[in-house]
Amino acid sequence: MSIRVGRRVTSRVRARGWLRTESPLHVGGLGHDPSQPLPIAVDGLGRLYVPGTTLAGVLRNWSRGADPESTDLDSLWGFVFKGRDDEGRASRVVVADALITSDARLDDRGLPASPLDPARLELRQSVGIDRTTGAAAQEFLYGRAVVPAGCHLRLEMDIESGEDGPADEARMGALIEALCAGEVRIGAATGRGLGAVRLLDDPFELVVERFDSPAGLLAVLRNDPVRVRSVASLRSGDAGLPARRELLDVRVVWSPRAPVMVRASSAGLVVDTLPLTTRVDRRHLTLVLPGGSIKGALRGHSELVERTARGIDAPSADPGASAGRHSAVFRAQLDQLPAVRALFGSARDDGADRRAGALRAEECIAQTIVSEALWDLVTGAEGPAEANGRHPELTESVHDRLEDLGMAQADHVALDRWTGGAADGRLFSVLEPHAVNWEPIRLCIDLTRLDTERESALALLLLTLRDLAAGRIPLGALTNRGFGDIDVTEIILTGGPWPEPVTLSGALGSPEISAIAQAWTDYLARELVETSAREGLR
Repeated sequence: MSIRVGRRVTSRVRARGWLRTESPLHVGGLGHDPSQPLPIAVDGLGRLYVPGTTLAGVLRNWSRGADPESTDLDSLWGFVFKGRDDEGRASRVVVADALITSDARLDDRGLPASPLDPARLELRQSVGIDRTTGAAAQEFLYGRAVVPAGCHLRLEMDIESGEDGPADEARMGALIEALCAGEVRIGAATGRGLGAVRLLDDPFELVVERFDSPAGLLAVLRNDPVRVRSVASLRSGDAGLPARRELLDVRVVWSPRAPVMVRASSAGLVVDTLPLTTRVDRRHLTLVLPGGSIKGALRGHSELVERTARGIDAPSADPGASAGRHSAVFRAQLDQLPAVRALFGSARDDGADRRAGALRAEECIAQTIVSEALWDLVTGAEGPAEANGRHPELTESVHDRLEDLGMAQADHVALDRWTGGAADGRLFSVLEPHAVNWEPIRLCIDLTRLDTERESALALLLLTLRDLAAGRIPLGALTNRGFGDIDVTEIILTGGPWPEPVTLSGALGSPEISAIAQAWTDYLARELVETSAREGLR
């Protein structure tokens, strides 16, 4: 009698399509120089790609929903030894590596035809702001290379089924619907708006293949169109997925009262300080406020709110302390406040309560579209070369085109405190977006992750949004030089306590606010008692 080797497979659900990056994407690779920005993963041929393990991991995490420890889907995604009689099981979901491309085309062999040129990668830098000095925190400058929005990832995914065929078909349908709706994030820094992808409707192939009958095998061999299925037909069955995570979406409609920008990481040849840009397609760019910048501004103000309510100051180091000491104190500043930590995450990696923040800030882009050719003239990539020792200047036609887009070059000079004249070598220029309109700011709060701290964290969020609506939170760079002031037209909340969209003022006046306000009061009282007890032990 023969012994069957391997698992029994009677059917297979196969999906083939393209994911489009809706925001920049970073999946880390191997770096050789610690002083360089975090690199993007590349395959053995040096092509940018997303490993299949990364895709499988985020899809598995989405499938588990509100319970990351759920074992309901172990038969699908596999498991390692968990104190059972057996030692584990391999996943029945097969996800291929996804090559990153500039468009959605296949070659004659069915492989992606246009791998993305690494020269098109963008650089995003971040810096921590010390809460005491207001300057850059020691040892908190870092950067990462990112794939710009508008690129494509080849998606190839199979589910091999035995007795669970109908349930697996429904699960594949649920995964495809989630990818089409943009519910699955890929890569690092998703809380800062990175990693948003969306599955394209066309080209897309979805087939169900049967291996338990001669007719089914022949259909596979003949590539019979009868195998083709729709997502709706797969979703007719019961997927048996755990409960979904509860989310609160926030949409902030705003306009600038002063120039709003984040500085680009490098100076231009013609203009010293340029606004940060991101690609919208192969030949056009737009200005961007990274999610990390928005999240940092909101976090800094949330800390101000909680410190004011509790009457405590941020920890500080002596001016002559070492860089390592300043860095440790800055981490302590970030981790001192529990409600802030629940919303925005913790910084230290040596604590038992290290956690990701529940709040995600999406990238906010401008409504102004700039051609790549014009921007090359501004940055100096294709501008006039230096002549007779003079610094190159933008031509009048370039100035006019920038003015039409709401941007203008402004020159600044530092004054010598002794002579009262211009200081030598202190002339610099800024390209100011003085009349640029922006898309709404979008936030998403994972209420499931907040768990028992839900009401107190929600209270802190509402207080921060109230101050944002009042114009008390500037955005972007150069906020101490007149930049960053905004007018908020409307704040809409949807989800959680407010299933239907409600304005911020409506939420603050709703019946649900009483429980949230009481939780905030109880939280402050509890924290003050615990703080006093700790001070008494010193």
